Amino acid sequence: MNNRYIFIGITTITLLFGSCKNVLDIKPVDRVNDLVLWSNQDMVLNYTANFYAQMQSGFSGPHLGSSIFTGNLLSDLTDDAEVNSTVYSAYWNGAYDASNSPLNGLWNSTRWAYIRRASIFISKVDAVPGDASLNNRMKAEIRFLRAYYYFDLMNWFGPLPIITEAQNELDESAFVAKATKDQFTDFLVNELTEAAAALPATYGTADWGRATKGAALAMKGRIQLYAGRWADAAATEKAIIDLKAYALQNSYSAVFANNNKMNTEVILSVQANGDRAQRYHSFDLYNQPPAFGGRGGTLPTQNLVDEYEMQATGLPITNALSGYNPQQPYVGRDPRFAATVLYDGATFRGRAMQLYNGGQDLTVSGSIIAGWITNTGYYLRKFTDESINFADANAASSQNWILFRYAEVLLNYAEAQNEAVGPDASVYDAVNQVRKRAGMPNLPTGLSQVDMRTAIRHERRIELAFEDARYWDVKRWKLAVNLFSTATNPIKKMEIVRDPVTGVKTYTVKNVTKTRVFQEKHYLFPFPNTELSKPGNKIEQNNGW
Repeated sequence: MNNRYIFIGITTITLLFGSCKNVLDIKPVDRVNDLVLWSNQDMVLNYTANFYAQMQSGFSGPHLGSSIFTGNLLSDLTDDAEVNSTVYSAYWNGAYDASNSPLNGLWNSTRWAYIRRASIFISKVDAVPGDASLNNRMKAEIRFLRAYYYFDLMNWFGPLPIITEAQNELDESAFVAKATKDQFTDFLVNELTEAAAALPATYGTADWGRATKGAALAMKGRIQLYAGRWADAAATEKAIIDLKAYALQNSYSAVFANNNKMNTEVILSVQANGDRAQRYHSFDLYNQPPAFGGRGGTLPTQNLVDEYEMQATGLPITNALSGYNPQQPYVGRDPRFAATVLYDGATFRGRAMQLYNGGQDLTVSGSIIAGWITNTGYYLRKFTDESINFADANAASSQNWILFRYAEVLLNYAEAQNEAVGPDASVYDAVNQVRKRAGMPNLPTGLSQVDMRTAIRHERRIELAFEDARYWDVKRWKLAVNLFSTATNPIKKMEIVRDPVTGVKTYTVKNVTKTRVFQEKHYLFPFPNTELSKPGNKIEQNNGW
């Protein structure tokens, strides 16, 4: 192990977690010592806000010390998105090793400090004077959050040492070997099972943003799904469904509307409030089209656009019976397309997008630089706040980042159940609920297990687009070597030429001239050399590094 586990005891409370409501609007406390903290239940409750502040928003980057997020989205590392710059070159070309990996910063981040602090909290909270049931709930919240920190690290680096007690000596006992994948999965599943048993199903609005029973089960189910424990994952997702605490919103766009944060589909989200002194982010600044004041960061690819089926038939555009017209490529598509992607002719902030040659949204002018102009023919619409005023120096985004939502639960259940027993009626029902809400036809009956697997993977890509799911899904399906490498799956763009006389547009799909490489070793990032070189280290390097 290493000395990131050896921290001085909890001597300060620095409340980092301002938000729109609640847990989030806590009166700041300056500094107190351990004795005062653990003798005052109100202070301990306030202290839990620090742990929630460590949840990672896909909007807010950088990623707790790593350089993956620069105001863009994790989708930039997938075939769903592109960036018109070289900001992710190290990831795309694989030109890093254990000495300079872009994830070395994450390994050395506050993740480990808060894992240790969580262990201290869990060991002390039972003795805090006051309401024992509140202590029990807070203990469950912090067990959930410690599991969240561990799961985040495991996704990047693979199984880790399991440490549940704060270490205080820098000797050989401070260094622990990695657990196996099964051991680490068992540990996380057990932590979340016990947390779920002690957490409430709901909170009042004053505590919106705290972990619930549903949140603990949702993370447990995701962990089981990622581990390929199909029957267990299906049972966990079914338990969430049976809570009857969540429901799909009436429209896809409503899920992400900034004025509808506390909707029935959201199980847990990272809170934001647009206050530059508290919890805000710059997603709109980095991602809206530059002609409106943004910087065009995360850019949907033609690869993703081609995945949207035709609404009337429910068929992919490659099917001759789908009704797709390549000279009207954006007409009649799955409604989630228009809710997710800004395309030529789409209405945005009061005008039609101009994504043809010479169009306003492809033009470098004034303060707009070439690196902000889309190189795929599209901009991102999902999550954007069209009311934000970029002319205001204090303008900041306030969208919550959704960590778990009910549509994912349904799709997780469908995938796990299909893998465990095949495409039974419950699998169809789960997927069709998601499709129906989107305005899409039901899946055709009589699908084989393989065909249903393909249908579910398609549905996940469309429904969960730009919510980080694609990156983890493709890696856990072991398809990244093909799908994230341009040699086998080139990133595609749309070029539109508009005749200045007739106004007729010609649509041509081309490849983006940028090389991406994904090798077997890239499924996990390397542990930093600085970690492995410490005297007493027991961590073995990941394969290939």
